[in-house]
Amino acid sequence: MKTTTRTRLAVAIAGATATALLGGAAVLPTAQAAEQDKGRRTPLVVNEGIPTTVDPAADLAAHTLTSDPADSESIFATSWVKGGGRDFGITLSTATFPNTGQHVISVGVTDVTTGWFKGYQVPVATKDLYWAKTGVDIKTPDITWKGTAQNMTVKASTPWGSLDVQLQAKGPALKAAGTGSFPLYGKTNYEYALPSMRTTGTLSVQNKDYKVSGETWLDRQWGPVDITDTSMRWTWMPVRLPNGDKLLVWDSVNSKGENAWATVMHPDGSYNLAAVKPLAEGAHRIWTSPTSGNAYPTRWSIDIPALKTHLSVRVTGTDAQEFIGDRSARYDGTAAYSGTYEGKKVSGVTYAEMVGHWRAS
Repeated sequence: MKTTTRTRLAVAIAGATATALLGGAAVLPTAQAAEQDKGRRTPLVVNEGIPTTVDPAADLAAHTLTSDPADSESIFATSWVKGGGRDFGITLSTATFPNTGQHVISVGVTDVTTGWFKGYQVPVATKDLYWAKTGVDIKTPDITWKGTAQNMTVKASTPWGSLDVQLQAKGPALKAAGTGSFPLYGKTNYEYALPSMRTTGTLSVQNKDYKVSGETWLDRQWGPVDITDTSMRWTWMPVRLPNGDKLLVWDSVNSKGENAWATVMHPDGSYNLAAVKPLAEGAHRIWTSPTSGNAYPTRWSIDIPALKTHLSVRVTGTDAQEFIGDRSARYDGTAAYSGTYEGKKVSGVTYAEMVGHWRAS
């Protein structure tokens, strides 16, 4: 695949600019408080010292957006759970383009142990979508999503199964680029994650009920995305690391250039921003969808020189983890990673989301 010209990611922070450049990393400061607990100093993480453009509690609610037809918002969850001797990956999302009346929900389950996968993506009529202006309160004919940033319940039904789980947040929210806003295809988008949510409940698939438990990464994003731009494509990966760090990787490409970058949030609430070597350069073993015709890599290298990080990522379960809608296709695949992070050996699981046609080189 031919690599387009790399561009800089510039994020305005309190009148200054933290720029992620290949070979360099920006470190955002964190405010910390401390208390004395029986002679032991216990750090309490607070994020007031980092300028922010998002409120993780309030911004779960629906927004009043501009009149731009490209304006969109979504709430998206990827879960890794175990139950009945199986490892499952689950994706669940609600996305809306309110100014054009386009709304869609998707539910996907991958039995990583056996390779079984089912995806369900359907449009929702405006009259059938309810998204409250406070908290998280979403209802469609197939999904009910309620609660707060600390505790949520999610119920979903599909022709081939159902989901009924509880999500409980652990630790602080991760704000993309440290502030919660960043340029995406030349326009400002907002994004944050609740990257570590304890997950318990029931998954019903393949004519069997599974009591499951595990962890969910919940992502909230809003802003303009021009889906009519046929040169647009992106890869998005959320990575929980063994030392407690959370790594969010973006690689967005269109006819004007490419931005490949990472946000790292440490357990103490501090952040790193760093450039990532464009993922297409290390992508291989292409899978071509017989339905959409889109080509998707199933192997990547995540190289972050400034953080002494090299991760090999591979799709697990099955290569065929594509969601097909009336007007679009999207890939959300269970994946595993291994390699080095800050020079130390690491391994774990992640998800790989891809939008657009990633042509083979």
